[in-house]
Amino acid sequence: MRVILLFGFCIPWIFGQEINRDYSPLLDKNTSAANPGIYLRIMPNGLAYLREVGMKVINEQILKLQLPNIREPIENGEVSIYNLMMSKYWAPQEYSLDMSEPSTFAWSMSKMHLRAAGDFQATLNSPLLLPTVPITGHFEALLGHISLYITVNMERNPHGAPQVRSTGCRSSIGYVDLNVRNTGVITDFFINAFKAFLIGNFKPQVEQKMCKMIESIIDRDMNILLSNMPLKIRINENNLDIIGETFGVAPKKHHRAGKLSSFNAKNITLTHFVQRLRDKELVLDYQMLTAPFVQNGAINMLSKGEISWRGHGGTPFFPPNIRIPAPHGVHMIEFYASDYLANSMLYHSYKQKFLDVTVGPESSPQLQGLLVTTCGPAGFCLGEFLGTLGEQFPDRQVEIEFFAKKAPLIVFIDNRSRFRLHGGLNMYVRPSKPTQVKQQILKADTTMTANVNLWINGSVIVGNSTIENLDFKLLETKINDVDQDSFSDLGLFGAEFLEKLLTEILQMGIALPTMQGVILKSPKLTFHDRYLKVSTYFKLDEEYAGSLVRGAVGKTLRGPLR
Repeated sequence: MRVILLFGFCIPWIFGQEINRDYSPLLDKNTSAANPGIYLRIMPNGLAYLREVGMKVINEQILKLQLPNIREPIENGEVSIYNLMMSKYWAPQEYSLDMSEPSTFAWSMSKMHLRAAGDFQATLNSPLLLPTVPITGHFEALLGHISLYITVNMERNPHGAPQVRSTGCRSSIGYVDLNVRNTGVITDFFINAFKAFLIGNFKPQVEQKMCKMIESIIDRDMNILLSNMPLKIRINENNLDIIGETFGVAPKKHHRAGKLSSFNAKNITLTHFVQRLRDKELVLDYQMLTAPFVQNGAINMLSKGEISWRGHGGTPFFPPNIRIPAPHGVHMIEFYASDYLANSMLYHSYKQKFLDVTVGPESSPQLQGLLVTTCGPAGFCLGEFLGTLGEQFPDRQVEIEFFAKKAPLIVFIDNRSRFRLHGGLNMYVRPSKPTQVKQQILKADTTMTANVNLWINGSVIVGNSTIENLDFKLLETKINDVDQDSFSDLGLFGAEFLEKLLTEILQMGIALPTMQGVILKSPKLTFHDRYLKVSTYFKLDEEYAGSLVRGAVGKTLRGPLR
């Protein structure tokens, strides 16, 4: 037993798992690999809106659709219907979208009418007609009291993309009225007989073809679209360009609130940091962990929600256990993101050294008069504050290299988030004459703890920051009269300076990620225990939705249905 205990204690020491951990141990508590980083919920009001928009789009698009040709064998020959067009459409008087657990939705429409016209050709192999003479003509059909009932199951394909599967279809045509015009010399008696034949066969054939066409659209065309949906996307893509569009380093295709073109002039260091994030391809992986499911009248989708370098993954910790409340409220969609989303990005940014920056007087207007050894008219600079720095190195600029010593930590708690950063800094004096060289004058470790508050202003996330603690630990110095006590006082001034700088950056705003064809309305952001929640209304671009409908059904409707 002692040997087992001793061996158990030695393993972490041998492999350095505890001692050399490069992220906070908090990120290993109450977590699971099965947890999502992102949780999306379409609320009942959102589904009701989608039902109304979907019905409107269908009503607008149905007359624009080109119907398929129909060719059907009959007992003594074959009938072909072609050039079929809908000339008039009466929208359904009743329709509904119903959800049922665990993952099924049903769409029903009834009391709708269609008028369609087209050409026909009938070839009858009969002893009465030798040789066989094709009968051609034009017909117009009124299909009355049409009803459709379709059930669809929501699933997940092996790659993590959503997919759908039709599980049932019933179509019914109450009556068919048919008018046949023939350009040949066939007798009225024959035409009437042929008309009766078409009415008797056309109605069941159309009912069957309608379901066959709908099932093909769902099972083939829709899944082709869904399978091509990207499951990993760079966080600076145009429609999700949080970084580039926020800090003005990406061309904007669409105007967004909070124009930040002045950011480059305000802080070169952070612009450089942002540009490096763009160049190094931080990628959001939002593949689904499970099939979408229905709960309390809402559709729920759980996604991985990991941000890593080039989408390679490898984050050594997992999303936390979070308690998502039951659907409540009149908003249309809810977005939950655990702090795993932010911490995975911070971890891979740390591993790729994206957080290592160099700060000089040119990095910010606030630093121009501060990072020098000889003070200007204001009379305050590092030369005055750090012992005899101004006397030892007069008329020099000060440069600070900062590097993260472990991955930063951000934790979402009620009403705010807490941020902690452990790092090291090296301080240099730059040469001001050809005879001088850049010289390291100080080395230290630092720990910063801050509170960050965020809210949504229009379509931009803004906020403020308060520095709770900023500690410096002096490791080496070449400046006289600087010791740990005097150096610690730098934390008081540094905290005030960083607080103003971080708040200024947060007030510039972070553009909300958007999707093409979707406009968010009145979004609201709140912080909770280990997750943030965005609840919002939304509006669809109906023209864009119409183009999706045409594209989705186009493949099925281009070819003949047999």
